[in-house]
Amino acid sequence: MRIRAYDLRFYAQEAVFQVQMLTDEETLNRAAEDALADATGLSKTDRRTELDDAKVRTRDGISRLVRAAKQHR
Repeated sequence: MRIRAYDLRFYAQEAVFQVQMLTDEETLNRAAEDALADATGLSKTDRRTELDDAKVRTRDGISRLVRAAKQHR
């Protein structure tokens, strides 16, 4: 599971850099950084309940990022 979490963190970090290169929009950049922080938290969980909560936060953060990005197409 930790390897998968690190993979997700890598992809989230890549997405943050892409967003930052494409726009200076603060809301979009903040959503990308929040998604990265949530993905980073996945690898730091020790219990199944913590992991489940972290997965929900990560999913919600990615959804916020996608909604914010759609406003800037």
